[in-house]
Amino acid sequence: MVGMIKSAELTPLMMESAPLRNKIKVALRQAIERGVFKPGDRLIEKDLCAQLNVSRTSLREALRELEAHKVITNSSLRGLVVTSITEADAENVYRIRAELEALTAQQFIERLTEPNLANLKLAAEGLQTAYSSQDIDRILEAKRIYYDQFCRGANNPIVFELLETLQLRTSHLRSASMSRPSRQTDSIGEIAEVVRCIESRNIPGARAAARKHVEGAMISALGKVRSP
Repeated sequence: MVGMIKSAELTPLMMESAPLRNKIKVALRQAIERGVFKPGDRLIEKDLCAQLNVSRTSLREALRELEAHKVITNSSLRGLVVTSITEADAENVYRIRAELEALTAQQFIERLTEPNLANLKLAAEGLQTAYSSQDIDRILEAKRIYYDQFCRGANNPIVFELLETLQLRTSHLRSASMSRPSRQTDSIGEIAEVVRCIESRNIPGARAAARKHVEGAMISALGKVRSP
């Protein structure tokens, strides 16, 4: 199933009134997330400018932001490269995610509104549909929408930004994991449990379900055995 991930290319950007730096940053994040650029790959400014149809000045502003978040690294030998991550660091990322998502689940309940709950349930259903398509791009986008609604319901945009960065740091592991049918089935069930606990206002259950979801992702990505 991992082989289903299609090769992709950067798409030229249209010049609009919105800050171009943000558009470049999103385009590069998506390229890393979808495997266009893999850990250790060089990012050559001249090539990126040509592919994205942007100036070097705007590109460098976006690259500096990604470097600040450790998504890319400036190597003295190779220049800018997509940051590689050790297994120990990847495990730390997943464990941090587990605590952040448990907090978000609790805050969602504490600040719960019916429209936000309805949007979360709709996003969870959309994720299940995306998994059925076996299209990694659709799955990744559906995941982004789910987490957006998850954090919106908690009224915590800071967590959304942190989760996006943490997920990007492990994007190559995450994409491979999400391509496995067994992980897809488990993920759907885990997220459904998070939503059920939120709907029933069960804070301990929601926190536990959120942690279990991330732990399951870590086990799938790293082959870790769940601790007793």
